[in-house]
Amino acid sequence: MSNEVLKLRKASLYEFTQNYSNKINNCIEFFKSMKWPNGFSCDRCGCHKYYLVKLVGKTKTSYVLGCRSCK
Repeated sequence: MSNEVLKLRKASLYEFTQNYSNKINNCIEFFKSMKWPNGFSCDRCGCHKYYLVKLVGKTKTSYVLGCRSCK
């Protein structure tokens, strides 16, 4: 067994968009895991329960996680 450290290959922008552009749940889970690797936690109150808010604008749609406790 070698002592080499395995490095994960970074996905290209093309691969990223192929995996996440039309799969909103996958995209949300990816970014949620980036911000909260141990699970969602509200910055204000520390609650772990959330709901998804869909914000529809004239040119784009975005999503925000809202804290169930802070509503």
